[in-house]
Amino acid sequence: MFETIASLMFTVGKTLLWGIASVVATVLPYSMTNRSLYKKRTVLFRVAGAAIFLSAAWYVTIALLFINSGWPFVEGTVKTLVPLTLVPPLYLAVKVLPRLKSLRDSEGEPLTPETLRTVTHPSVPLSFYAAALTSGISAFSFIFAQPVLPGPVEIAQRFILVVLILLVPAIFVRRRYLKVMRGEQLSHRLAVRLLHLLFAGILTAGVAIIILVSNVLVGVNTSKLPEASDMMNHDWIDEGGGTPTRMSSGTDHHGQHQQAGHQTGHQTDAVEVAALTGNITDPPDVKFELVAQRKEVTLASGAVIDAWTYNGEIAPELRVKHGDMIEVKLINQDIDSGVTIHWHGYNVPNAMDGVPGMTQNVVKPGQSFTYKFRAKQEGTYWFHSHQQASEQVMKGLFGTLIVEPAQEVEANVEQFTVINHRWMTDQGYKKAFGYDDELQWKQVSPGKTVKLRIINTHNLSEKYLLQGTEYRITSIDGMRIQDPQPLSDQTAFRIGSGGRHDVTFTMPDHPVFFKLGDYNNESNPGIIFYTEKPPEKPIFRAESTMFDPSDYGKPVANEVTADITFDREFLMILGNKMGFYNGTLHFLWTINGEVYPRVPTFVVQEGDRVKTTFVNKSLGEHPMHLHGHHMTVLKKNGETVKTPWLTDTLNVMPGESYEVAFLADNPGMWMDHCHNLDHAATGMILHLMYDNVLPSYEVGTRSGNLPD
Repeated sequence: MFETIASLMFTVGKTLLWGIASVVATVLPYSMTNRSLYKKRTVLFRVAGAAIFLSAAWYVTIALLFINSGWPFVEGTVKTLVPLTLVPPLYLAVKVLPRLKSLRDSEGEPLTPETLRTVTHPSVPLSFYAAALTSGISAFSFIFAQPVLPGPVEIAQRFILVVLILLVPAIFVRRRYLKVMRGEQLSHRLAVRLLHLLFAGILTAGVAIIILVSNVLVGVNTSKLPEASDMMNHDWIDEGGGTPTRMSSGTDHHGQHQQAGHQTGHQTDAVEVAALTGNITDPPDVKFELVAQRKEVTLASGAVIDAWTYNGEIAPELRVKHGDMIEVKLINQDIDSGVTIHWHGYNVPNAMDGVPGMTQNVVKPGQSFTYKFRAKQEGTYWFHSHQQASEQVMKGLFGTLIVEPAQEVEANVEQFTVINHRWMTDQGYKKAFGYDDELQWKQVSPGKTVKLRIINTHNLSEKYLLQGTEYRITSIDGMRIQDPQPLSDQTAFRIGSGGRHDVTFTMPDHPVFFKLGDYNNESNPGIIFYTEKPPEKPIFRAESTMFDPSDYGKPVANEVTADITFDREFLMILGNKMGFYNGTLHFLWTINGEVYPRVPTFVVQEGDRVKTTFVNKSLGEHPMHLHGHHMTVLKKNGETVKTPWLTDTLNVMPGESYEVAFLADNPGMWMDHCHNLDHAATGMILHLMYDNVLPSYEVGTRSGNLPD
């Protein structure tokens, strides 16, 4: 991250310096004497020298980023911005500056014709203009047009842009040069020079506006989502370098259901998503009914939420035993856009995953849908609507799924489910644990084990503190940690969007404080655990370390490890750029430089061992969530982790990279997306596709299936 910030500072600085140098180079021919010219030339050399120094520093930061983080972090920059910004300074250093330096200084004498021809030569001002323009494009690209995996067209586009913008200045400086060559005098009247400059600026701005408007028109039209599609990118199939699948074998895989034939090897007969229900013939052990409805809800502080809820409450809890057959009937009472239920982190059969347009049709007002699956994973999970999730989850369409061990009885354990959310209330945004947006007091007997099931439903990661006792993190994303060691109360931990941690501690004979966010932020919610008399105010201190799951407990035992040979390997470079999505201008968060539907479809075969590399070269964090599977984290920033752990939502911070792996053992069409749902809503989504699976539904305005 340091290299990225330094690169941005250097490129902005050199842009400003080249801009100043451009102004000085423009006015050189209007010097009245050689002495005046010499002074301007001195200023020009100093400014250009500083700009060249910053340019060199920028190239060094790119090299350091490559050394420290790897090629994926710099590939786009090296291929597009380095050549673009390297040519003008090199030309200046080799051709222009030596030519200007050769001019002699004769105090008081007017400019000789030879000197005038030298300083008015078009290559002098144009090379400075090009240096300023290319540096400006480089600075803009770092934030608003980040190059990722560029092809020849994208590489050429920036060079073409420079040529087009410099076209008008080139005409003006050439006319000035020809005038000098004919022996005509240049006007030294400031008003005339300003008029010429204004006219040239207006024409140049006109060219820039034409280019901008053209790009806007193209962006608006090409970014519009189709009225209906099956959510797959048929033109960009990524098989991860593995053996060819039926997707690339020429089989008519899409829409021609009757032609789906048996494949050789370990593949199965082709099957539609709707048929991937799993074995649901057994009667349910437990039934639930969830009614999606609008409801005004009041938080503990009195703040009122105009909420969308299941059963009229915040985060209803479904608690079952491991091995239970679960049946959940979803009824939509009055949510106009429709609803679904996605079982976040729970590896249900594909048809039960709750993604509208992919695994089911949206449940419209007055309709219902029944989910049925067996509880094969114990632990802490949650569920939420996946229809326009960025809006519906924020408004409250979520709840908790707690799967307890079938036989194990947790004696002398007091459990608390803490679901952290940010609400839009009549008093503005408020963070809360469920209904509680203020401090809570919980009385617990000394010696009793306390288990906190912590779920983060907010779009951004959150930091948590537990102070007054040591504690253990016993589970991450529903997966048990093997042999968790005690953590000091000065250790904080962070949970990404959609993530869950189970935390346990033994209640001491003094208060314990569980707190969201920085230790000195008294506006955030928290819980005070006490034994006899509640304290008036919690006393706690700042944390000194941050919990690192890559060096905690013992490694999980599963079928994917860092030293095996993988059948398929995928790369997801997470970036950002300014652009259009569905006809509207957005600050886009991209996967491999693109947004849905122009992202690749990852294709696997059942039984494949699959590795995915996440590279975050963007300016924001991205909690990457793969449906239907848990990922084993193998490497962080290129280094093998000491204790690989299982997760379904991995928060990748800016400048970080991770290698994760999973076994392709749950056939279907699965979303793989950023769980900052605002990012997903503007296209930070792609799909994992088993090659023997056929789509059953369509997404788009025609069907009303609008997942994000």
